Amino acid sequence: MNPQVLSSTNPDQLLKELVGSFTKFERSFRKRFPVIWLATLLAPVVLSAALLLFFGLSSGWGYAGRLVSHAVLTFFVFGRFIILSGAEATGDEVYKILLSPLELFGLVTYMDFMTALFVAFHMGILFRIPKIGPKIAMLVWDAKFLMESYPSIRKYAFLGLVAFVMFPTSTTGSIGGSIFGRMLGLSRFATVGGVLLGSIFGNGLMYLLSKQLNNYISKDDIWLKVVGALLIVALCVAFEWRYRQVKKKFLAKEGIEVDDQEEALE
Repeated sequence: MNPQVLSSTNPDQLLKELVGSFTKFERSFRKRFPVIWLATLLAPVVLSAALLLFFGLSSGWGYAGRLVSHAVLTFFVFGRFIILSGAEATGDEVYKILLSPLELFGLVTYMDFMTALFVAFHMGILFRIPKIGPKIAMLVWDAKFLMESYPSIRKYAFLGLVAFVMFPTSTTGSIGGSIFGRMLGLSRFATVGGVLLGSIFGNGLMYLLSKQLNNYISKDDIWLKVVGALLIVALCVAFEWRYRQVKKKFLAKEGIEVDDQEEALE
């Protein structure tokens, strides 16, 4: 896909355009490169299952369970902010609830990479899933908003993608980044690389901040952990609210109300 393919300004028409474009690509890509198509489709599931089995056997199933629980919280609630909740164990102590900042850095970065690998090559599947497809299509509007707001970003497409993924909102994660990279005209491999690099930088900043917080907050103080988690949620909400306000102004210029956009994509 090149940057000019998605020309529609109507949300309903945009979704149809996306489904048609990516369905055509899926069929062509599967026919021309069946091995890569299958590998990128199965790798996230197979590799993740293998890693959980490895950690379960080597570190205990309790540890594997913590990886899964933190992955769920990362994907649905905190995003990369979850790294701030990491706590260091000392001596022979083994944490029963929280992972360390370094472990969370690795977990979130791995999730971003696997998600980008799947979405960049199989985005068409997501657009065809009921309820999920329209939500993913709305991310296209976010990418379009950024390109309209900052036209020069096309000139520095790869660096723009890296910066896009680094920014901590639910929109600019690995899924949004994969869409954004394709809309900028980057190849799928370049898109995955850009998302991974942006993830490393963004998660790295969270890791450094978490290390600093651990110097001042006792890991044995459960109330500070609870308050810290609430603050992280509040920070996520604040970032998201601000982003949505700016996006709303952009949609208003297009003559589309936010409610109308969401209804059209349902």
